[in-house]
Formats: sequence, C-alpha cells, structure tokens
Amino acid sequence: MEPHTSPRRRRTVSITRRAHHRRGSVANEQTNAHVPTLKGLGKSDCEVKIVSVLECETLVPVDALFDRSSSLDVNDMQQVLDDARSSSPNPMSDSLHSLSGSRTAQVQKALRRPVLAYKPITDLRRPSQQFLQSNSPREYVNDATLRRLTSNKWAVRKQAFAGGKQDGSRLLKQIRKQIIFSATCRKNLMNTTISTPEIYGIKTPKAGGVVGNIVVDMEYIPFHDVCHIVLEHDKSIHEWLIESAISIVDYELTQCTTTPLKDVLPGFYSKVKSIQEALPKSALLSEEEIKLIMEQFNQILEHFAAQPEIPVPVGTCHGDLTFQNMLVDPVNRELCVFDFLDLFLESPLQDIAKLLQDCRHHWFLTQIHVPDKGLARSVTTLGVFYDRIYSAYYRYAFWDVVPLFEFFCLARILPYMTTLVEKQCIMAGLQRISEDIALLSEKIEEDELTLIGSLSSNEGANIFEEKDRKTTVIIPALGPDMGELYADGQIKLLALNPSGRPLIVDSISSLDFRNVSTIVIAVLESLILQHCGTKSYFESLFSSLPVSTLSLIHFHYAKTPTVDAVDTVTSTIISLSTTGPIFIKDADNDFTHCIDIGNYLTYRSIVKVPSHTLSPLAQCETPKWDGRPDLIDATRKSYVSFSYDNIISNIAYGSFVSSQFCCGGWSFTSAQDFLAAATKLKASVQGTDIGADGKEGGIRGSLKVLDVLWQLVCDGQLFFGVSVGEYEDWGSKMAWEAHAKRGREKRERDERGVSGWGGWFAGLVGLSIAS
Repeated sequence: MEPHTSPRRRRTVSITRRAHHRRGSVANEQTNAHVPTLKGLGKSDCEVKIVSVLECETLVPVDALFDRSSSLDVNDMQQVLDDARSSSPNPMSDSLHSLSGSRTAQVQKALRRPVLAYKPITDLRRPSQQFLQSNSPREYVNDATLRRLTSNKWAVRKQAFAGGKQDGSRLLKQIRKQIIFSATCRKNLMNTTISTPEIYGIKTPKAGGVVGNIVVDMEYIPFHDVCHIVLEHDKSIHEWLIESAISIVDYELTQCTTTPLKDVLPGFYSKVKSIQEALPKSALLSEEEIKLIMEQFNQILEHFAAQPEIPVPVGTCHGDLTFQNMLVDPVNRELCVFDFLDLFLESPLQDIAKLLQDCRHHWFLTQIHVPDKGLARSVTTLGVFYDRIYSAYYRYAFWDVVPLFEFFCLARILPYMTTLVEKQCIMAGLQRISEDIALLSEKIEEDELTLIGSLSSNEGANIFEEKDRKTTVIIPALGPDMGELYADGQIKLLALNPSGRPLIVDSISSLDFRNVSTIVIAVLESLILQHCGTKSYFESLFSSLPVSTLSLIHFHYAKTPTVDAVDTVTSTIISLSTTGPIFIKDADNDFTHCIDIGNYLTYRSIVKVPSHTLSPLAQCETPKWDGRPDLIDATRKSYVSFSYDNIISNIAYGSFVSSQFCCGGWSFTSAQDFLAAATKLKASVQGTDIGADGKEGGIRGSLKVLDVLWQLVCDGQLFFGVSVGEYEDWGSKMAWEAHAKRGREKRERDERGVSGWGGWFAGLVGLSIAS
C-alpha cells in the first residue's frame, strides 16, 4: 500500500517514476553526479552515507549522551552541547556572521572588527532560507557551517544497527567524545585551526524499539584528504599539518593526570586476552604466526612490568587519530578530525601511537591508493612527520612507555585485517617494536638517531672556502629506457638529430663547463658493444665537441644494468669514488646553462611567452621556437614551485604544482649527501612496499633524482631553482618526433635564409633608390 500523499505529491511521484522508467540508470547517474563523496571511510563498523540536510535529525537527547562514569552530569553535558552548537567559535560575539573561509578565518576577521550594532538575525537570512522546513538543522547552524555544506544541502549520516559490528551504545560514546571536542574547539580552548564535524541530531530507539539502532547526522566537510595533501602540496603545508596534529595531543596532555604504569597495566593484560581469542578467526594468520605474536606480547608486557613507576598520562583523547580520520583545508589551514573512538584506556599516548602507526609503520599507505610515481614522496613525507613527533615528545618521561601503546594499536587490527598487504604492514610493525624493546632492555640510548638533518656531511659545508673547487658532472645513460627503439632501428641512446649527430652528444653540447672537473658518461657496456661494436667507436661520436670539453670526459662502462636513474648515479659515485659537488644531467635533453656548485635544479616555464617582432623579416618568417616543451609530453615532466629567493617549496612528478618544470639538471653540494639520502630513501621504500594497486614484493615503480632531492629538502637542506634557456627534449618517442620535426624545419629555414635576407635587402635598396 502506498503512503497517503496529496494530489500534487502523487502527481510528482508519478512523473518521477515515468521519467525513471524512460531513462533507467542514466537518471541515477545524473542525480548522483551532484552528490558529494565521502573521503577516508576506511573500515567503518557503521553504515555511513550522504543525505540531504533537510532529512537530518535535529534533536540531540542529552540523556542518551550521559555517562555515569564521567564527572559531567546532565546539566554539564547540556552546556557542552550548547557550546558545540554555538553559532561562532568567537566567544566575544553571539551574532551570526556571513563570512567566507574556515572557522579560523572567521575568528580572525571577527576579532579585527570593532563592536558594532548588528542587524536582527531574521534580517540576515537569505531568501532561500525562509522556505526551509522547520526541522532543518540550519535553524541553529551558523553561516560558517553552511559555507561548508555542498550547495547548502548535504550532511553525513552514520547509523549503527543492533547485532552489527558496532551497536548504538558504542557509537553514542564516540559521538559524545566528538561533541565534547567540538565544544572545546568552538570556545577557542584549542588551536583555532582545529575543528570537527558538528552533530546535527541523534535518533535513538523509541520505547519498545530495537535497542542498539542509532542514527547520527553530522556536518559534511568538503576538504581534501591527507593523501592529496602529501602528494600535491608543499613542505610548509606538510609542516603545518603535522604540527596541528601534534597540537591536538598537546592540548590533551594539558587536561590529563599522570598515574604509575602499574595501575593501568592490568587493562593491557585484559586486552591481550581478547585479542588472543580473536586471532584464530583470521584466515590470514598461521598457527606459527599466532605463536610468534603471543611471544611478542609476553616480551613487551614482561619488559614494562619491570618498570612499574613510568608515569602514564590518563585523560581525554581522540582515540583513533590517524590520517584517514582527518580532512584538510590547505587554503585556510584548517584541520578537521572525525571518527572518535572509545578505548579500554583513555590516554593521549593512544593518539601518539595512532600517529606513529601511520608515520612510522605506514598503515596509512595500506588504506589509500598511492600511484607508483608518488610512493617515494609519500614515504619521505611520512618520515618527516615521524621525526616531528619524535622530536616533540622523546625528552618526556612518558615516551618510554609509548612502545607499549604503539604495539597494542597495531595488534588490535590483526583480527580485522583483510589483505596480505595489511598483514605485512602489521607484522613488520610488531617486529620493529619488539626490536625497540630489546634495545631498551639493553639500555641503548637513541637520543639523536632520528633527528632531522643528520644526512649533511662536512664535505659540503665548506664549499666556499676552496676557490678552485669544481664539480663532477654525471650523465646517467644506462637505465633500461636507453635501449628503447626509436625510428629507423635507432635506440634512444644512439638516436641521431636531423644533422646526423648522436643526441647523447647533444645532451652536453650546450653546457658551460668552466666550473667542472670531470664529465662522467655512464653507459651499459653490453649495449655499447651490441650497437657500436667497440668502445672506441662510441667514444669517437663525441669528437665534434670542443677540445676543452673532450678533455673532461670520462666514460664509465657498467657491467650490469641499473633499475633507475638514482641507481645509476649511486653506482657511479661508488664505482668512481666520487666526492665533492656533483651535477646530474639527463641524457635525453639539451639546454644552455653554466654549471656551478650549489644545491639547485634547472627549470623552465611551460607557459609560452610571445616575443615581440622588430624586423620585417621576422614578420614573414616562421617564428623561432622559444624553448617551450611540447604539451604532448607535459604529463611526463616534474613540476616545481618556489618560495622567496627561488627556494624550492614543492616538487612532484606529473602533478602541475606550478607552471615551472624541471628540465633535467640537478646539482648537489656533496656526492655523499646524495648517496646518504638515496640509501635512506631506498631502505624506506623497500620497507614500505605497500599501498597502491595492492601489489606486494619487490620495489614498485622507480626512484627519480627528484625523489632524492625531496628527501634532502625534507631533511632541512635548502635547494634553489635556476632558469635555463634553449631547451630541447627527446625523452620520449613523442618528444623525439617533435624535436626531429623542429630540426627539419630549422634546417629548411636556414637553407632559405640567404635568399630571404637577399630579397629583403634588395627591396630595401630599391626603396632607397626610388626615394
């Protein structure tokens, strides 16, 4: 039986149904195209979906949030709820402001304004707001919140069911924590850049209803997830993000009391028992692995039982402070956290452990898609985050007990893991912490091992003290792509330009080597012998270069191929015992540049700048190519952005972080710096080997020189950008074809050049005689 509807409503329903039958799934696709998507869902135990704000519950029953174990009574909880729903985070004003930007921007703008008389609130309503249903949450939600609702109409609904993985009672505990956190944020008791979704309403079972069925409606936050921030944004945003997360823990620590470890350790023994009972249910764990896990449990509990007086902060915490539970507004610098979790022991150390779970053990990378090109950058950035957390807390006495919380954070996931990648991450993390415990038991201090900037060597520190110091140029040309076939059976390494000269020779022909001591051409010996017959023939290809350049060239013939450019450079540095400054130059492009000593990269702008024509000849001739790369190859470039003084702030492969692209020149003040950073990065990537596409085993993708440079930038070194000229590229088949076409056109113009000048000059003479 259909529900009772008015004639107008029935007509609308009928029309809608007919349209649905005509268009089928197309109508659904068109409708869904206007519905926002949820980010960072992860493995929620509740049903989570987007709903219309007009469907939201509006009442929050305070008695449902009351916790007998808490010091807050019903009246206190009502005040907390009022604070969490306050119209403005600015305690100096109770008025509604129609302000753009984040809540942070709202506070700052409100504080800048003098106290003036405001219009009545009813006058501030937009026309569209006057027709909303009376039960709309927008009756009390201020404009700063409305600003974040897509089209002013979406909300998030979280629903728990009786008998499900998570029933309503536990969801209510988590929502209670979220409301208290929201009240703290709204009253400026925490960093003003921190927020959490506002709770619009809660629907609890009516008398006689199914206990455990709970519906919670909350604010939809259209911010970026942390994965996007890590892959696309610059170092300053990364630093702000991790410092904001740390500030949450800092606030929690101020609200805590400390208690000896011996008083809270029984809770960990109980947790071990519950985990032990659940482990056999996992299809991914063998009996041997379960036995190993229990041995690790015994090891860590035995270690901390011997240290009963370690102070443990006990008090409020988020409970699940992972990057999956964060959304970021990088423009206004607002961090929104959600999905709070109730725990067997409420302590800020739980949040520190959750952050380490992502930053140190890389659980975050198992829950998101990271393209191969971004894996090295992600691992490097997470390493920086870990360094910041370590530096913030390692001097405090409670840091000694963090491994206990860290271990249990990972171990509690074991019964719920669903992929081998997740298992690999957890098992490696548990082993890593067990090794830490062994070191702690031996009283080995690690005070300064993980501090940022430890890679810098003394070699690069005194570069200005030796006036005659010069750099070593390395041309890495033994990667697997060098054997790629281009046209006419030519391989990439030996492809010819339109004039018949090998392009490998062109790659260094335009450089100024006045500050260079050696030019190392690194190639694969077997490839040279296969296509050139002898090494001497290959070396003769460079004979057209100036004698001053030829005298600097050293040919390095590698016996085995390398996997990528970083592998080529590191093996060359080791084989030739290279020290001092180095300049790495791609073998598949050409540009003009005077090589110098320093930490910098070369770049060009992808934006075409029109040149002014000053002569009649220039107006009739084909305009000269200005060095801008072909757009067909633009997605295969690395792009770089700068702060003041051309200091690099961001660099990424295939992401348009700016209009400046890296054109294949990379300078480092120390070969040892490069070697140390590359070694550190390789170890991190090999240890991670998880995330994108669910692949396991081996190293995904390949490392680029920019990955090593970004590692050094994140470690605190300054790198600069140097603009170069007359850029030519043949790094891909498309780019090579475009390069060859430009060469042919240039040669044709040169052949017509004499007659063109002669005709123009004759005409000019004729005009002079006639006058």
